[in-house]
Parts: sequence; structure tokens; C-alpha cells
Amino acid sequence: MSISGNNKIRVVYFGIYNKSDILTGPEKVCKRVFEEYSKIYKSLFIQYFQDGKKYGVIKKLFGYEKTTEINGNEVLRLGLFRMLYLMAKINPQVIHILCYSRYTIFIYLIKIFRKPKIYYNLNGIIRHENKYYGSEDLITVFKDIMVENVIIYFSDRIFYLSEFSKKIVYLYYSPDSGKFSKTINGIDTCFLESGLNHNSLKEINSIVFIGNIKKEEKGFGLLFESLSKCNLNWKLYVIDSINNHQLISSDYSDKIIMVDKMPPIKMAEFLKNKKVIVSPGKYDTFNISVVEAVSCGMYPILTKQTGVSEIIRDFVSASITDYGDSKTLIKCISDVLNDKLDFELFGDLRLFSWKKVLMNYYMPYYEQ
Repeated sequence: MSISGNNKIRVVYFGIYNKSDILTGPEKVCKRVFEEYSKIYKSLFIQYFQDGKKYGVIKKLFGYEKTTEINGNEVLRLGLFRMLYLMAKINPQVIHILCYSRYTIFIYLIKIFRKPKIYYNLNGIIRHENKYYGSEDLITVFKDIMVENVIIYFSDRIFYLSEFSKKIVYLYYSPDSGKFSKTINGIDTCFLESGLNHNSLKEINSIVFIGNIKKEEKGFGLLFESLSKCNLNWKLYVIDSINNHQLISSDYSDKIIMVDKMPPIKMAEFLKNKKVIVSPGKYDTFNISVVEAVSCGMYPILTKQTGVSEIIRDFVSASITDYGDSKTLIKCISDVLNDKLDFELFGDLRLFSWKKVLMNYYMPYYEQ
């Protein structure tokens, strides 16, 4: 294993690096933060041989693969021993874990013989998700509790996305409040460019839901039930994995249009002539898709339980409801579709560029 200039690497990232550009929220954070930092400084991204069905014990302990290279910086897939050895050799000042994985518990062993600062992005509270929304077996739940305990108590800094998510942490743990720092998730340039012109002709009565319709906490069931009982003339676009499309009855094919996930440029083009983005869930730390849709001029209707609702009102007009309040939800949708509520831009959405997210929220802590 040869990495030139190891001694110059200050920040090493851990997470999931998906080479596709159709990404989940945590995958997008991993990829974009590393890409932005690697434009400025030498760095390294490390992921694990995660899929137990695909990789054997030898790979998981000693494996090494170079996945790709970004701006001259390597993305590696390593086994646990190779991972620990490389960290001891490089001795970075900061190890930044960008998303939750159980293997990351081993990264904290580095503190025994080296003294890096370990930062963690709190994309979700796993213990809470397992308790209310998961289908994991008891052994997996126990392992998650153990790993999350280590992460919460031994990380030097925890980046959280909303006060809503921070409050949930304190339902299960009692960490030092001084280690928490607020951050936001960014959006890609193509959405910001679309956002320069909010005057696109909008498709009348168009509503968009983005998310996994099988996950109760995302709120699709509530949205569908509310719409099916109202007298509005509506058309609902549901952007979800093609594997979930068959879950929608053909009886609603004229009202619900299932759309497969798209890469960012295609998504921005799709959203720019749609009218309403609805995020009606009861648990979501920060939905990147909402900010992407807002940047395309879509009016957001959100629940207080979605973390993005805390910040989006500072930038655009928005309607905020309580989860489960179907009556208010339908009224908000009706008001927007009937042009009683207009999209208004208050703040500069360019603050959500990944470059500004890096510079405003992470760099001050990398440079301490």
C-alpha cells in the first residue's frame, strides 16, 4: 500500500463512497464533503468491505482496494487491520466519520496509540430508529446501541442537523453538550442554477413526494390517505426506487405517477416545473430533497418533526404543520394549488452550496 505524501494528510474521511450519482442523503454528504475538501487539500476517503454476503473474513480484516481517485485523492476500501495500520502510519489530525456504520467502533481504538480528533455526522439516531421504525433482530439492535454509545461519548465533535434530532439524542444518552455543533446539508450546483429562475411555468395541481414509501416515518401513508379523502384536483408524483412502484394500486394510476430515482441534473430538470414539495413525516433529521426542490421554486409543506423545517423558513416561504394533522395538511396544499400562498425567496440559497457548507461548518473545526 503506497500513498504518496501521507504525512501531509490532515483530514481523513470515513463513510460510504457510492460512485453512482443516484445517492441517499448520507451517501451524498459523504461524497460531496470529501470532493469539496479534496479540491483544496490532500485527503483520503476510506470505506469498509461492508457487504457480508459479498466479502469474506480475509477481505474484512486485511483487504485493500483502490475504489477511485478524486482530485488526486484516493478513495480506498480497507479491511479493519489495514485501516488501523494506515491511520497509525498517516497519523491525521482529524478523522471525520460522515455516516453511521457499525465498523466505525474500531476507529476509536486509534485513540489508544494516536491522538486524532474524531468527528461524527449525526445523520440519524440509530437507537431511536430501531426502536420505532426498524425491523432489526435483537442482536443487531444490541450491537447498534453499543456502537452508538461509543460514537456519542468518545467523539470529539458531533455535527447535528436540527434541534429536533439533538433532543432525541438526549432521550437516550447524556453527552457533553459542548461537543455538539450545528451543520446543514448542501445541494448540488445544478439545483442552485435552476434556482436562479423561479418563474418556470408550473404544472397545475402538481405535488411531489420524495422518499421511501415503505418507511412509515416518511409519512407517505398519511399524505395518500389525506389526499384520497379530499375534494382537491391533485396529481401526486412519487419519486422512489422502482422496486416500490408496484406498491401503488393501479386504481390510482391517473392520480399518482411513480417516478424512479434520478441523478441530480435530471432531477433538477424534472422539479423545476412542479408546484408543491411535501415532506409529511414524523422523523427526518434533514431532508436534502426538500432543499433541492425549494431551489427549483417549489413551495414546501413540511411537518415540525422534519429537521429541515427549522431552517428553510429563513430562506423561503413555507407551511409547517404537526405530523398527523391531516386537516391542516390538506388546507396548506389547497392554498398553494389555488394560488393563495405564493413562493417567496427571503434568503440566499447559495449558502447551501457544498463549498459553503464545508467552509462555514467544517473547516473551522479542521483548523483548530
